[in-house]
Amino acid sequence: MYEKKNKGTLKEECSKENQGHKNDVPEKNEGQKNEELKSLIAGYVEEALAKAKSVWDKDFESRIASEREDAAKLATMSSEERARVEMERRQKDFETERQQYVSERAEFEAAKELAAQNLPVNFSKMVADADKETMLENIASFKAEYMKAIEAGLSQRLKGTLPKVSKEKEQVSDPFLNGLGM
Repeated sequence: MYEKKNKGTLKEECSKENQGHKNDVPEKNEGQKNEELKSLIAGYVEEALAKAKSVWDKDFESRIASEREDAAKLATMSSEERARVEMERRQKDFETERQQYVSERAEFEAAKELAAQNLPVNFSKMVADADKETMLENIASFKAEYMKAIEAGLSQRLKGTLPKVSKEKEQVSDPFLNGLGM
């Protein structure tokens, strides 16, 4: 016990002078560097927000102008013409939503078929079609090209020279075996 105490290995006797690595101690001007960094970041954020706000404002102004024009046209029309224009607008909106639904549905079906054939579903947008037969043809042609590309990539990676191995057995002298007399 006395020997350990002299060596300083007891828990109570350990030196508390170790303060860690010199880089662990914060520098005096580190706070100043942080403040400069924060102000620089704040400047970039403000600049980006100002650019985005100008784009939003231009878009908003153009939408307001088009709405005013439409309102002015509708005000000069008779009730029958207004009803016809409103019906055309609804029909256009309906067709847009319908096309979006059909394309999303086709993409979903394509993704299901690609997953069933163990192909990446990321390509579902490329092979999707409203007609199921056309979609299956697209998937078949995609699969053929995809497999060709995989084979070409593999053959490119596997190219190389074979390691040179001599046909003759070389007599290698091993100093360890020679020491044992073998």
